[in-house]
Formats: sequence, structure tokens, C-alpha cells
Amino acid sequence: MKTSRTAYRLVKTLSDWVDSRGVVTMNKGRWDQLLSCDKNSKRVFRYLKEADYLCSLGNDRFQIADEVKINLLKDLIKNRRPDGKLRIIMFDIPEKLKMNRNFFRKHLADLGFNMQQKSVWVSNLPCEDLVRLIVKYHGLAKHVDLFVGEPVPIRNAIAL
Repeated sequence: MKTSRTAYRLVKTLSDWVDSRGVVTMNKGRWDQLLSCDKNSKRVFRYLKEADYLCSLGNDRFQIADEVKINLLKDLIKNRRPDGKLRIIMFDIPEKLKMNRNFFRKHLADLGFNMQQKSVWVSNLPCEDLVRLIVKYHGLAKHVDLFVGEPVPIRNAIAL
């Protein structure tokens, strides 16, 4: 998403209001808050709709485009807290998709994943929805596996 700072701030504000289905429902209070952010907010909001960064669903309901969510990964993951489970991503992306693989790694780092090996990344944050978004965005579904599970402590296990 290549756009102005005002548009970025506007979309970031909208992303805070996204429900579990990825839909933003605007009410009078939210419209007032959105339009009071900047004098150009109304024009920028219209631009975002025309550029298909926001898809209107009718009745003051909008959906934020996947491309925008990709640019907001760090902001979308910021408020999530560990839930005791580990997310392990393993991938084997062919060399002909090297650029996609490198961007995929960057996006995993943005989500708070830590590299264990070149193609094994681990996180303790609940982010399966965002991982699916990244995989879909880069077209890597057949090359990536996501595992979710609870860690088993073996440090205190009795040696046989």
C-alpha cells in the first residue's frame, strides 16, 4: 500500500475497530472520531474506497483489503498476548519463489516469530488468522505448514 501518512493513520484507526470477521462497522461516534483526526480525513477516506483499500459492504460497514492488513501486521499483532501454545511454521519454498520466500520471512518476523532454522519459525502469540493471510497473499499454501500445540517441558524430565 503506497499512500500518505494520513491514509496510514486513518487505516490504522479503522483496523482497531475490525471485528472477528474483518468488518468495520461505523457508527456516529466512530465517524466523528475518524473525521476529527485530520482536516483531510474525509478526502483520504474517499481515496481509500476508490483505491479498493476499503470495500464497502453497505450500511456503514467496510472491509479492509488484504494488502492493507499486510502493511499493518506489526500493529495488528501488538495487542495480542501469549496463550500458552506455540505456533510452529515450517516451509519449503522453491528457489523460483525466492522473492516471495524472503518477504514471507520478513512478515513472519513482523508477527513476532523467531527463526529456529531457516525454514522453521516459532511464536507463542495467537496469530493463525494473520499467518493464513500472509500465506494467501504470497500464494504459498502448498509450501507452508502451521502447527499449533502446547510445549512439553523436558528439562526437568528424569534421565533414563
